[in-house]
Amino acid sequence: MAKHKEEKTNVMRTLEQKKIPYTPHTYDPNGPIDGVSVAQALGQDPACVFKTLVTRGASGGYYVFDIPVAENLDLKKAARAVGEKSVAMLPQKESGYDPVPEKKDKKAGRR
Repeated sequence: MAKHKEEKTNVMRTLEQKKIPYTPHTYDPNGPIDGVSVAQALGQDPACVFKTLVTRGASGGYYVFDIPVAENLDLKKAARAVGEKSVAMLPQKESGYDPVPEKKDKKAGRR
């Protein structure tokens, strides 16, 4: 009998390495994936759910902002808050964020 192997994100692996307990939640990846829709699909009040955004300042420093899922980060206000001339969103690939376990297309050797 084959065992179903749970696919894990990088965050899940890190939590396990550090022996930090967590509960994974799943939702339909083919449905809407914005924060408000995901919160509602998981039975959570969107006002109580936050998203983490990573930015890079003009000086090269990195800054992390946690904001409500229904809100947008005002980059000018964020820059002022951290004493930078400007900040820009870090591309998802650079942030290390892995919202969905990655699957490789074995035939093409791609994700």
